[in-house]
Amino acid sequence: MIEKTVFAKARAEDIRTAPFAHLVIEDALDADVFEPLLGARPPFNGSADADNVRNATPAWVMMTTEAFDPVWRDFATLHTRPEITRFVLELFADHLADSQPSLDDAARFGVQGLSDWADTDVQTDARLEIISPAHTAGSHRKGHLDTPNRLFSALLYLRAPGDDSIGGGLDLFRWTDGPKGQLDAFELPESDIERVVTVAYKANTLVVFPNSVNALHGSEIRQPTRHERAYVFMTGEVENDLF
Repeated sequence: MIEKTVFAKARAEDIRTAPFAHLVIEDALDADVFEPLLGARPPFNGSADADNVRNATPAWVMMTTEAFDPVWRDFATLHTRPEITRFVLELFADHLADSQPSLDDAARFGVQGLSDWADTDVQTDARLEIISPAHTAGSHRKGHLDTPNRLFSALLYLRAPGDDSIGGGLDLFRWTDGPKGQLDAFELPESDIERVVTVAYKANTLVVFPNSVNALHGSEIRQPTRHERAYVFMTGEVENDLF
């Protein structure tokens, strides 16, 4: 099943360890799969005055709403399956934090928005996230940690043809002096972290990493542009925090 997903080319030997374990895969999907997905992507549906504002459509909405093209329904359905979470955790097995839970064969999976924690151990999502055009230079979210109950994060970039915007990649950071302060802050103080590398915002590029107290990342500043920034965000989450 994994061979049909954005993780088909993922290999443990390609994992990069600085500033934390992550994997970057270019041309993650075959063109005959990616191009229809990109072509059927709905536009940002917020205010025309929105400036670097994020709008998210969860997988469960795309799976249950006829307004979305079938290619998006099928993509969301495929990328919320339990095999995705199990594959990512196995892929990064040598790089997981001690707090990462072990998911045995009895682990119960569900889709966020369609499931309840009383009946699931892991809830998955594959949501479409669109950032509005940038009227001023900025980032919709600078350096931060993901919600501490998240197992992993994966982003598939949906940069449109003709998008000549500058910036919009994924900045990866490290702590300047170890974890400190409010770890679940929307954005961390710039004095506490330093950027190590930026993964460029390039169509059909996948970035994936397991969550931990060191998995610091944020959206690279975009210069003013009429173009949207879009990607699919895939994840699996548990009920209790990992850090």
